Amino acid sequence: MKKLFVVLAILFVGILLAGCTSQPSVNVTTTAPTTVPTAVPTIVPTVNATVVPTVNITPNQTATTVPTPTPTPQPTFTITFTTDMRIMPSTSLTVPVGSKVVWVNNDPRAPHGVEAVDGAGAKYFGGTIPGQIPFGKSFNVTFDTVGSFDYRTTFQPATTGRITVTK
Repeated sequence: MKKLFVVLAILFVGILLAGCTSQPSVNVTTTAPTTVPTAVPTIVPTVNATVVPTVNITPNQTATTVPTPTPTPQPTFTITFTTDMRIMPSTSLTVPVGSKVVWVNNDPRAPHGVEAVDGAGAKYFGGTIPGQIPFGKSFNVTFDTVGSFDYRTTFQPATTGRITVTK
């Protein structure tokens, strides 16, 4: 069996060597084409005249800038429902037009709320249907009209208040 492998290996090497024989080289000559190049047309772009505005610069002058008006922040007032059933600082405030009034419930035992007493306050207090302010939450109203707006608190002993809005 060993002889068979030796014979096969010799045949295999012989075949490989037979394929690797070199052949005589052949010189290949190429001739360049004898064509005459044709002239490439020259394209001249058309330039359209552009009018450039004249800018007059005067040295040593600073530009005048008009400042952008910054909106005046409107004040915010806070009314707080406390754990001892009090309202701090008071139920009635006088505020300038555009002010925001925030009612905050800091009473973990009960919800609180505000409702309009009459039609004038209904615009700001959501009507005369009691609303709830859960513990830790707030109710915000921005007063954009001059006048007096009456409200009453809900879910506690009846307390009335008035927000007076001035110019």
